[in-house]
Amino acid sequence: MRSAGSVAGPRLEFGGLDADVTDEERQLQRRLRTFALEVMRPVADRLDPMPAAEVTAPSSPLWRYLDDFERLGIGPSTLAALGPDRLRRTLPLLFEELAYGDAGLAVAAFTSKMPASTALATGNAELIERFGNLRGCWIAILADRGSDAIDHEGFELAAGSRQSEGSLQAVMGPTEVVLTGVSSDWISCAPIAECALIHCPADHGDGVGRPDGGVNGVALLVPFDLPGVERGPPVEKIGQRSLPTGHVRFDHVRVPRSYIVKGREDFYASMFATHTSGAMNVAAVATGIARAAFDRAFGYAREREQGGVPLVRHQLVRWRLWEMWRKLEICRAAVRRAAAYNFSAQGPHILSSIAAKTTATKTAHEIVLDAQQIFGAKGLARDAIVERLLRDLDVCLIQGGENHALGLQGANWLLQSYEVGAGLEA
Repeated sequence: MRSAGSVAGPRLEFGGLDADVTDEERQLQRRLRTFALEVMRPVADRLDPMPAAEVTAPSSPLWRYLDDFERLGIGPSTLAALGPDRLRRTLPLLFEELAYGDAGLAVAAFTSKMPASTALATGNAELIERFGNLRGCWIAILADRGSDAIDHEGFELAAGSRQSEGSLQAVMGPTEVVLTGVSSDWISCAPIAECALIHCPADHGDGVGRPDGGVNGVALLVPFDLPGVERGPPVEKIGQRSLPTGHVRFDHVRVPRSYIVKGREDFYASMFATHTSGAMNVAAVATGIARAAFDRAFGYAREREQGGVPLVRHQLVRWRLWEMWRKLEICRAAVRRAAAYNFSAQGPHILSSIAAKTTATKTAHEIVLDAQQIFGAKGLARDAIVERLLRDLDVCLIQGGENHALGLQGANWLLQSYEVGAGLEA
């Protein structure tokens, strides 16, 4: 460590204790911060109090936002061109800055592009042509298949029992895949989607269930203009109200086999990779929410007077602000460590994303609660942004996998990794 020639205040970047931000990354942060403050927050202010049905109405500001986001030029093809080394640094920055504007809108922008991104990754000209310009969603969680969907290994399967075979199933035919059933109500962007990336249980000719109690599956892209597809109404929920959420019903929908992305043998790896990415990104979203709460509380503590002086002059308030900032650095560190691992030669692995997601969401929740307490009763009002931030963060605790269910998966992967001869020496 170098000795300091003089002592001055620390130089903090947008991302806190960032010591190696490149000029390109700093420029991207500025662009995203401007977009978050000037575009996302005004739209979120209008969408949050609306009934869910109005959020997706033709006159909704949601549509203008999605067009504005498109003009940012941060789509699947742009990100894919960055390569792993730049992606590991860019994605945490990207999701944190967008969630600083609004978490629901940040999730909507990228979830709606998942099918297009998947089509692009296949390199298949037919899929790129069919799905490359469609707004979409990701269907993996079903009405009766929640944590089972992320427990393909059957870690939590009780002895002698079987996992749910799911409320949505695919039957594989020689030229078509027939989809029948309904997704969960909690599919992000479903009410506005034109297509979906679907990971669901599938009968490949010998039944849906596997001998070990798990299920076989398939990953495929499905356009919603096929006969038998019906989108459900948007769900009323407490947080991320700017993100339309609902179910999709399939009534013997016939999908060409050419739309299959991953078949029986590769289904789990595909689901695993998609979930690994999603959970890591939710961790970054939670960090952005926490940063927004910290900034609001910090500003309010400097302006609001109590006992004849600004709140920031009171020791307990300064201590709370310090604890919030310290925890914010923990969130960032967890997310960036996961991204570094997932884009390394060792990754990706869901374990790293689980560590980041459970750490960042839980820690960010503590930050927002502290921010609300600094505001006092004012922080409980529906027109106070910290009240909305707390509701949005409540969603993050379940989004990408409920934290306790994810933690059990993490523990099981640890037990598998730290077997005799593979773990640390005592």
